[in-house]
Amino acid sequence: MAIVPSKKMIAICHYGGEFETYEDGLMSYSGGEAYAVDLEVDMQLSGFKQEVAETIDSSVDGMLVKYFLPGNKKNLITVSKDKDFHRMVNYYKESDQFEVFILKESPPAKKKPVRRPQKRPAETQVVAVLPPADLGPANVIPLNEVMDNETANSITPIPDPVPIDPFPMPITSHEQPIAAKQWENLITGVGQRFHSLAEFREALRKYSIAHGFNYMYKKNENQRVTVKCKSDNCPWRIHASRLSTTQLVCIKTMRPTHTCQGGLIKPAFRATRSWVGNLIKEKVKDSPKIKPKDIANDLKRDYGIELNYSQARRAKEYAREQLLGSYKDAYSELPYFCEKIMETNPGSLAKFSTHEDLSFHRLFVCFHASISGFIQGCRPLLFLDSTPLNSRYQGMLLTATAADGNDGAFPVAFAVVDEETDENWHWFLSEFKNLVLGHGPITFVADFQKGLRESLPDIFGRECYHAYCLGYLAEKLNKDLTGHFSHDARRLMVEDLYAAAHEPKLEGFKKYTEDIKAISPEAYNWIIGSEPDHWANAFFGGLRYNHMTSNFGHYFYSWVSEANELPITQMIDELRSKLMQLIYARRVESSQWLTRLTPSMEEKLKTEILKVSSVQVLRTHGSKFEVQFGGINDIVDIENWDCSCKVWLLTGLPCCHAIAVLENYGRSPYDHCSRFVHVEMYQLAYADSINPIPNIERSMDIELDDGTILVTPPPTARTPGRTKIRKVAPGQVGPADFLKRQLQCGKCKGLGHNKRSCKGSRAVCNDFLKG
Repeated sequence: MAIVPSKKMIAICHYGGEFETYEDGLMSYSGGEAYAVDLEVDMQLSGFKQEVAETIDSSVDGMLVKYFLPGNKKNLITVSKDKDFHRMVNYYKESDQFEVFILKESPPAKKKPVRRPQKRPAETQVVAVLPPADLGPANVIPLNEVMDNETANSITPIPDPVPIDPFPMPITSHEQPIAAKQWENLITGVGQRFHSLAEFREALRKYSIAHGFNYMYKKNENQRVTVKCKSDNCPWRIHASRLSTTQLVCIKTMRPTHTCQGGLIKPAFRATRSWVGNLIKEKVKDSPKIKPKDIANDLKRDYGIELNYSQARRAKEYAREQLLGSYKDAYSELPYFCEKIMETNPGSLAKFSTHEDLSFHRLFVCFHASISGFIQGCRPLLFLDSTPLNSRYQGMLLTATAADGNDGAFPVAFAVVDEETDENWHWFLSEFKNLVLGHGPITFVADFQKGLRESLPDIFGRECYHAYCLGYLAEKLNKDLTGHFSHDARRLMVEDLYAAAHEPKLEGFKKYTEDIKAISPEAYNWIIGSEPDHWANAFFGGLRYNHMTSNFGHYFYSWVSEANELPITQMIDELRSKLMQLIYARRVESSQWLTRLTPSMEEKLKTEILKVSSVQVLRTHGSKFEVQFGGINDIVDIENWDCSCKVWLLTGLPCCHAIAVLENYGRSPYDHCSRFVHVEMYQLAYADSINPIPNIERSMDIELDDGTILVTPPPTARTPGRTKIRKVAPGQVGPADFLKRQLQCGKCKGLGHNKRSCKGSRAVCNDFLKG
C-alpha cells in the first residue's frame, strides 16, 4: 500500500554528524550539513532512498534508514521495507517535523588499519520532515491509466501521437545551450533500449538538462523506473523496466508533452557535484588553473546549468580528485611517503607529527642532496620565511633557503604545517639543527617575530647569528608610526632606515638615524630600540654577505603557486621534482664555466678592478696599508682580509682598495676571494642528485599489520575569499616594494581619508550651527 500524506512534506537531511550516548542511555545527534528532500505522494522506501542519495551525492547501495519512536531517544528503529517506511511516517503525521538517520552499511568484516581513537561513525545523515502548506485535491497528481502496463514485459505504445516539440508553450527568454543540443534526442520514445538502468538514468538526466526541466522519481527500483515532471499538473512522464531474462532496459510508456514552462526552470536540479565534476574533468585536465567563475560561465553557456561560485569550486575539486587522487587519502599516505623519501634518498629526513586525534599537524622534509650541498658548497647563511598554501586544507609552508656561490637561491629544507605558530617554528628549527650539528655557526636572516627571536638562540645557542629581515623591519616601522606623516615623509624615513642598515661605519649609521630624528623623534626612538646589532652592518657580528632581506625563497613561492592545490603528497613530490631539476640544470650549466669565480662574482670583482687605477697606496704599517680613493682614506689589512670600508668583509670579495695593495705586491685578487664564490665550491653544492620517488598510491583496502598510523586531514577550514600567495621577484626588496601611498585630505591634511569623507570639516560646521 502506498503512503498518501495529507500534507506535502519536506525532509531536511543532516549529513556527516555523530551520535552521543549519555549516562542515562539517551542518545543525541550533532553536527553535519543540511539538505532538503521532498516527500511526494505515493513515495516508497526505494524512491525515498534514491531522492536522499541524489541530494547528498551518494548511492543507495548499503544505505540504512533509522528513526526514533516519539518520546523515545534510547532505541533506534530500522526501516527495511515499505511497510516500515509507511509506519514511520504515520507515527509523525501530526507532528511538525521528525528526524530520520541515514547510515551507510559497513562492508564485510576486514582487518582494519589503526584509526583515531575517538568515535567516528560512518556516513550519517539526519532527515527532518516539515509539512509546510496544505495541498488541495487538485494538487494531487493521479496515476495515469497507462501505468497498468508498467509491470509487464511487453511494450505498450501510447495511442496519442508524439509531438515534435515537447514544450508547446513558446519559450523566448533563453537561447538553447550550445553543448546541450547533443543531448536533445538521448530519449527518443517508447521502445528505446538501454544496456542498464544506470545508462537510462544518465540519459534521462542529460535529456532533462537539454530540454530545461526538472523531474522526480515515482519508482526507482532495481527492475523498473518511473519518472514524472516535477512541475505540478504537468503530464510528462516516462516508464522503463528491465526485459525478462536479459539485462536490457526498455522504455515501456512515455508521455512526452509538457504543459509547464520547463525551459524557464533552472536545469541544475540533477547536476550534482560528482556529475558536474565528471563533465568538466577534461576541461580541468587541459587547464588546471581554470577559475571556478570561468567554469560556471562555461556550464551556463554550453549546457544551461547555473552554478554559483562555491558549487563550481566544489565541482572543480571533485574533478581534480578524480584526476589526481583524494586530498583526504593523501594524508593517510604520509607514513609510507616519508619512508619512501628516506629509502630512495639515503641521508634525507622526512618526518611528520599529528595531534592527539591523529589529524595532521606538520611535516618536515630535507633531502640529502640539499643538506649536503649546503654544508659543502654554500655560505653558512640561511633565509627563513613562510608562504600560505591555497590547498583544500590550507596550511603554511616554512622554508629554509641558502645562497650559493653565484648568489642564487638554494632550497635546503621546508615544512608543511597546519598554521604558522611559535611552536611550529621551534619544531622546524629543532629538526634542522640535527642535520647541521657540528658544522660551525650559521647566520639566519629572518623575521624577528613569530617566536624566531627566542627560538634561534634557544636551539642554536652561540652557534648562530640572527639578522633581522630589513623588509619586515621597515614594514613594522611604517605600521607602528602613529603620527600623521605624509607619504613622502614616510618614504624618506624608510629610505634612511635602509641606508643606515647598509652603512658599514658607525659615523654613517649615526648620520642617517639623525636624519630620521629630524623628521620624527618617535621614529628615531623606535629604531634605536629595535636592536640595531641584529640588522645594522655597523653593529652586526655575523656574516650575511650583504643580504639584508629574507625573501630569498622566491623559487619556493613560484613552485608553491603552481602546486599548492595538489594533494599534500603530490605537492611535496612536485617540489622534489622542481628541486631535482634545479640541481641538475645548475650542475650542467656550471660544468661549462671557464672562470675561477662564479659569473656574478666574476663580474663584481672586475667592477672593483676597474676602479684600481684611481686608488693611491700611500704608506704601509706592517701588513696594514693606507690608501686613498675619491678623497677618502681607508686602511687595508692584507693578512686579515679586511678593509675599513668593510666591503671585503661584507661581500667576500676584495674591494678596490685591497686590490690596489695586492697588485703592488704581485698578488692575485682571485686568491683573496672567499672560497664560497669559487666555481669549485659551487659545483660541490650541486654535486649530489635527488632521486625520484616511486608511485606512492596504495589501495586503502590493504590490511595493515604493522600498526601504521592513519593520518587524517587537519581540521583547518577554507577561509572565505582567495588565499594570497606571495609573488616575490628575485633580488633585494626595497622601500618602494611595500610602502603604499596613503590618501591625504585636502582640507585638514590628515591621512587615511579625502576631503569628501573628512569629518573635521563637518565638526566645524556643526559647532558653527550650534553657536
